[in-house]
Amino acid sequence: MDQRREPRFTADQPVTLTVLTDPRRRVDGRVSNASGRGLGVVTAARVEPGAALKIEIDDSVVLGEAIYCRREHDEYFIGVELDQVLVGLTELGRRLAAFTGDVAVPR
Repeated sequence: MDQRREPRFTADQPVTLTVLTDPRRRVDGRVSNASGRGLGVVTAARVEPGAALKIEIDDSVVLGEAIYCRREHDEYFIGVELDQVLVGLTELGRRLAAFTGDVAVPR
């Protein structure tokens, strides 16, 4: 019996995952499923449960915590509990640059 609080939706979205523990490291991966509270991320590297994570997806940054990490074939499946989601960062950068008068406006 599935005891999840929210339904999961399948995905196949490339991401860059930064493990924010010491030593800090970046790992390429992909989101395999998502819900309102979490993500399932597949990577080639193991991540310790409890590690703080930053996940970059397109124009968004997701902050969360690795709840579990299990080996699946030659990859690792990481269950991530979401903490913060920041979207529209390119537009935010443009507006900040325009506000501060920076010559180079991000595109």
